[in-house]
Parts: sequence; C-alpha cells; structure tokens
Amino acid sequence: MKWIKRSWAIVAVTILLVPPFFVVGSSHSGLKEKASSGFQSLAFAAEEAEILNIDEVIKNTDPTTATKAQVKEYFNKVKGKTAKGEGTVVDVLPPGIASRGMPRITILTAASKPQKGYNVVLITAQPEAESELQINDRIAFEGKIERMSSFKGTSVDIAGTYKKIARQK
Repeated sequence: MKWIKRSWAIVAVTILLVPPFFVVGSSHSGLKEKASSGFQSLAFAAEEAEILNIDEVIKNTDPTTATKAQVKEYFNKVKGKTAKGEGTVVDVLPPGIASRGMPRITILTAASKPQKGYNVVLITAQPEAESELQINDRIAFEGKIERMSSFKGTSVDIAGTYKKIARQK
C-alpha cells in the first residue's frame, strides 16, 4: 500500500514540474500562453546552448587526432543532440531503405577533406531535395546527430533539414 502512495506522489510532482517545459515547444497556442515567461526564456536558452557546430563534431571524431576510445566517448555524448553547419553538396542520393525512404545529401564542410569526398550525410524529409539541389550548391543544414562512420575519413549522419544558400561556380 505504501508503494502506491509513493507512486502517486511521484506522478503528482512530475505533472507539476514537467508541463512548462513541454508547453514551450507545443503547437497548441492556448497552452503556450499559460507558460510563464521565465520558463520560456530558460527553455529557449537551454535549447540554444545544445546546438552544436558540425565542424567541431567532425574534428572531435577524427580518428587521426584521437584514440578510438576517445572518439567513441565523445560521439556517445553528442549523439541525439542538434547540430548545424554549412557546406557544399557532393551528391544527392535517392531514397533508400537505410535512410527510411528519405533522400540523402552528402555534404563537404570546411572541417576536413576526407578521402571519400564528404563528411556529412544529411537525411532529410524534404521531398524537393532531389530536384532542387545540384552538385556544388552551398547549403545550411540543421538536424539531430544519428551515426558516425570513420571509413575513409570521418562522416556524421544527421537527420534534419537544409536551406539552399547559393550555387558555387
């Protein structure tokens, strides 16, 4: 009987503490207004602090400058976090099974020049990627870090979105 009372106490505390953080990003505008502005600014500041620079992630996962254990430890810290960056389109690959039916954009950033020719694979749900992007287009991208490969140079897989900046000549 005691454990039931404790469980309900935990549920009650959770209900009281959690909603303001979820309300901030909620699509329900009526609920957004109910959240206090203190919670909103706190949540937005935390969100901004969590966005990583993809060039730093690539440099910190380079197997030529760190041991395998260091690379694995660092990647486990950043996996699932949001990263953003800019780069040049190397290729746009059609949807496949490995990319959950979404197009993959291989990108080369300024962080390194790997043997395979790219260091970011952006998996995007934007259907216009195949027709809109061409080789050498400059894009800005943002998304969640999913995987890393160190075969022929480090590359990081990101699930997210892109915005076309310009076409390089």
